[in-house]
Amino acid sequence: MKKSVAILALVVGASSPAFGQTLEGVWKPVAVVVDSGPDRGRHTSDVQPGLLIFTRNHYSMTFVQGFKPRPIPGDSATDEELGLSFLPFTANAGTYWQGAGVITFSPSVAKHPAVMSGTKLTYTVRIKGDTIWAKSAGRGGYATSTWVRIERR
Repeated sequence: MKKSVAILALVVGASSPAFGQTLEGVWKPVAVVVDSGPDRGRHTSDVQPGLLIFTRNHYSMTFVQGFKPRPIPGDSATDEELGLSFLPFTANAGTYWQGAGVITFSPSVAKHPAVMSGTKLTYTVRIKGDTIWAKSAGRGGYATSTWVRIERR
């Protein structure tokens, strides 16, 4: 499920010129519906923080995956404990292109080196006003993520 939440966040940065809408601005996640697995169900009060920032051609995203806050490591935390607290954090930025209901992302910098390996990521989205819905496949199921605009450009 954590991987699917990460993928969901990637799909929300499109503009919809066909409908006269733009995604330029700042967005935050407000709901995730998971159709199977241990996180199955509708999540609203436990959606972790995140921000998506979009300009005309570029995006930047930072967010926490999953539905539990990351533990604050103590002063004597081991490298493994520090790594586990950093693992559910996603951060990347780059350019994007949007077509009819499809968006393709090209990350140029990312927390995880594999994300910026040159592989483009293409997804479908539904946009209405200041709300974006994105559905993606994850480990053994699907999840739908809802993001709302909190600031216009």
